Amino acid sequence: MIGVQYFLRDFRPRFYGYLTKLIYAAKNVRIGPDFRCDSIPKILIDKGARLQIGTSVELRRNVEIRVHGSSQTSIGSNVRIDRGVRILSANQSQINIEDGVRIGLYSVLNGGDNIRIGAKSLVSGFVYLQTSMHGFKNKAVRVQEQGYNHAPVILGEDCWLGTHVVVLPGVNLGKGSVVGSNAVVNKSAEAYKVLGGIPAKELKERT
Repeated sequence: MIGVQYFLRDFRPRFYGYLTKLIYAAKNVRIGPDFRCDSIPKILIDKGARLQIGTSVELRRNVEIRVHGSSQTSIGSNVRIDRGVRILSANQSQINIEDGVRIGLYSVLNGGDNIRIGAKSLVSGFVYLQTSMHGFKNKAVRVQEQGYNHAPVILGEDCWLGTHVVVLPGVNLGKGSVVGSNAVVNKSAEAYKVLGGIPAKELKERT
């Protein structure tokens, strides 16, 4: 029994981490030491793009990382990403997940523009960070044909986003911000503000 527990908790994630490094070995992919994963992640990367993963990063099952165009995705050290998370960078965008970040299950980082998640931040499950919105103003043209508008999303260090939060393009949340579950954030907030609601409004300030 102890041997089975060791396999599940330690050996298997390190073995899958080793296999991942072999499968995705390329000049534009760098994966640091002590990389662990519960299953081999799906990584799609274009020739002109770049992916860098730091030291002691842990991915749960079914994580998908897509790096397209000339974009760059950087995952810092001591980061843990839960199962089913999807990270997409495109165009010339940069996604930067800083050291010590935790991302909950089935969250999506949609990086048509830049995304930065500050160090030691907590992103709960089913969170959506959205940097792109379809154009829609011209009713004579189908929405699918009107292209996208892009703007970055920035989270300062030590932020906490509750479950099912949506952060819309152009939002900058200052250091230590907290956003309550199910909120839709369409405006930036200063450091240490607590937000909630649809659309999200300032409820109080952390003390």
